[in-house]
Amino acid sequence: MLIKISFFFLFILISVEGYCQSFFRFKADITIKVKNAEGIIQYTKGTVCYDKSIKKVLYAISFPEKEFYVSVDTLVYKFVNTKLISVQGNPLKPELSMFHFILNNDLPDFGLKNSSFKISNAEKSNGSIITKWIPPQSNNFPLGKILIATSDKKLQSVLIYNNKDELISRQVFKNYSFINGMQVPQEILTVGYFVNKKSYQMIEFSKVQINESGHDNDYDFKITQKLP
Repeated sequence: MLIKISFFFLFILISVEGYCQSFFRFKADITIKVKNAEGIIQYTKGTVCYDKSIKKVLYAISFPEKEFYVSVDTLVYKFVNTKLISVQGNPLKPELSMFHFILNNDLPDFGLKNSSFKISNAEKSNGSIITKWIPPQSNNFPLGKILIATSDKKLQSVLIYNNKDELISRQVFKNYSFINGMQVPQEILTVGYFVNKKSYQMIEFSKVQINESGHDNDYDFKITQKLP
């Protein structure tokens, strides 16, 4: 279930470069509340770990059922009771996740400065700076413009459009906490826009740890099993 709801908000198909030496690990308790386009409500709770040098996102889910997910490269592995249950493709590599952006201090521009997107213009509005990013000129590129709102150098919201200039996603980042020298949003609201329908997702973080020492197995789960 987590696979269907946790990667939707985690951004776009872009190529990220650059590396920050100061921050390398992110760990937090995570709660995900979803109301999908059909009105069905889902609730998921667990822990997420990420080490940007290892490039694996690990989700240990405790509710509604105990499950374990490992996102590595373009695949997501699901385990139940230490047994590999499924492997799914995932276009979002860990290097394109919010956790990687936070550790590299790329969250304020949504990682776009290291992508193929370019700034078109920027203006002030109601105390925020609104920056318009435009995609590379390609008929096959699925996305259109992206609007980024920041305030006090913190990401406030992101509007993502498709190549037909239709709004497909709105994300709001709030309740920032200053943790180990960096600003981390504790709440992320995502609204997905479909044909005459919307989906809602609220992600909340608590007990955030940056650069946790030890507990190496929490960040580098070895995948040795194969599906039967």
